[in-house]
Formats: sequence, C-alpha cells, structure tokens
Amino acid sequence: MSAHRITVIRCDGDPECDAETHTPHLDSRAADVRAFRRPDGWHQRPGGRDLCPACWTSGRR
Repeated sequence: MSAHRITVIRCDGDPECDAETHTPHLDSRAADVRAFRRPDGWHQRPGGRDLCPACWTSGRR
C-alpha cells in the first residue's frame, strides 16, 4: 500500500463556485498545478487567489 499527496486548487472567485482542479502527476506542488492548468483557463490573482475559467470569464475577479 502506498500514499501519495494530491495537491488540489480550489476556485476563490465566488463562494458558490465548487470548481477545483489537480494534475495527473503525483506529489505535485501548488505551483505545478497552476502552471499545468494555466492553458486550460485557470488564473491566479495577486494575493494567491485562484480563479476557474468560468469565474474568470464571468468577471468574478
């Protein structure tokens, strides 16, 4: 049996938004997840706020 850490990034754009993402790679850091998901539309704002593509396009920045 083995244990791996899975880093998950959750959207901070809207309290009602339940979007979250991760990478298929095990033992990744938050910076790795952000870099991997940036082409998919995930953004990071100053202060460390992460925004999913839906919140970003709807203007919840």
